[in-house]
Amino acid sequence: MIRIAIDGPGGAGKSSLAKAVAAKLGIIYVDTGALYRTIGLYMLKNGVDPKDAQAVISKLGAFRLELSFTDGKQVILLDGEDVGDSIRTPEISMAASAVSAIPEVRSFLLETQRSMASKNSVIMDGRDIGTVILPNAEVKIFLTASPEARARRRYEELLAKGASVTYESVYSEMAERDKNDSTRAVAPCVPADDAVMLDNSDMTPEQTVDAVLDIIKKKAKKHKKRSGYMIVRAIIRPFTKFFLRIHVHGLENVPAEGPAIICSNHIAIRDVFIIAVSAKRQIRFIAKKELSRVPLLGRIIKALGAVFVDRKGADVGALRSSVELLEQGELISIFPQGHRNPGVDPAKTKIKNGAALIAYRSGADVLPAFINVKKHKYGFFRRVDLYFGELIPNSELGFVNGGKDEYEAAGKKIFSAILALNKQEPRTLEENEN
Repeated sequence: MIRIAIDGPGGAGKSSLAKAVAAKLGIIYVDTGALYRTIGLYMLKNGVDPKDAQAVISKLGAFRLELSFTDGKQVILLDGEDVGDSIRTPEISMAASAVSAIPEVRSFLLETQRSMASKNSVIMDGRDIGTVILPNAEVKIFLTASPEARARRRYEELLAKGASVTYESVYSEMAERDKNDSTRAVAPCVPADDAVMLDNSDMTPEQTVDAVLDIIKKKAKKHKKRSGYMIVRAIIRPFTKFFLRIHVHGLENVPAEGPAIICSNHIAIRDVFIIAVSAKRQIRFIAKKELSRVPLLGRIIKALGAVFVDRKGADVGALRSSVELLEQGELISIFPQGHRNPGVDPAKTKIKNGAALIAYRSGADVLPAFINVKKHKYGFFRRVDLYFGELIPNSELGFVNGGKDEYEAAGKKIFSAILALNKQEPRTLEENEN
């Protein structure tokens, strides 16, 4: 199942694009803008000013709105009647813009849209799909074009339907709607942080479709890599559980989505696997380059998506890769101590600046973690306590202009938070999986 969100201003060609892509992929197209247009239509028909929020809210329960699909085509019924193309006029466009700025209207339609996406592979277009309706969509695209190009397209579309309009009036109405949609307090028309920007001012409809299909293909490839990580995790998890009795505390502190830097103390190479099998998301580990050449172990760590770093000097490439992964919303894990410290009091080890530097460059928050391994007469079958603490907001790390002093101070703050975790009541791995 895949969910594709296409946002952007009016006239960029979102609807025709989404329909074409849906047909190519054989998935359902959901025209969310049509839902707002239908509410705008109802208000105008019943003498309600779409800009009068209280009047609009009072009418939300007075009509029946149904969304269905016939031969893959979306049909909207207003009190049992198909609205058809009656919602495609400039007047209805302005009414839709007005009612969509009302929080209660958006809440009224939210579950209808999300419910459809939870049961089917869908492509939705609108103005806040990637930011509000489907924040976890696998593919997010913000489609835009110059105001002149968008106005020209809309003008020609309306003329083809027999409407009596001028280019100037269409341009003026579009500019007003752009301003309303991008500046409204609730769900403004802005790109999601992880959206791919696509300007199709100089593209034909066919070229735009091809560009979007290429984006989807690349995103699907990336998603496949993530699925591969989970396969590797599933393979190593039974072995890790067999040899180590892992107890996890604070799993709820691991963000379900978005970037973060997991920083933990480092006892042995098994720490990577302990963290990997405990968290439910893919984690990209920062590992020393030498490990990539170790038979079998190197292959497993590579499969887990590791970023290998050359510790002999400043590895700019590894730093850039780490920052880029965080900017893409991924989790990375780094050991601030820089190397394993078995049998040594972690409070007495020297801290490297790598974690603080990555935090400064990426702006990501930091998730402290602590690993404690109990002694056992056998090398294996030891009890392991893994603690995840609360996120440390990047704004609390004391960065101003960067620099060695700031990195050292931030590194000490991070490691102090790590050490403070070694005194909590653990839960078993199985309890956290339920």
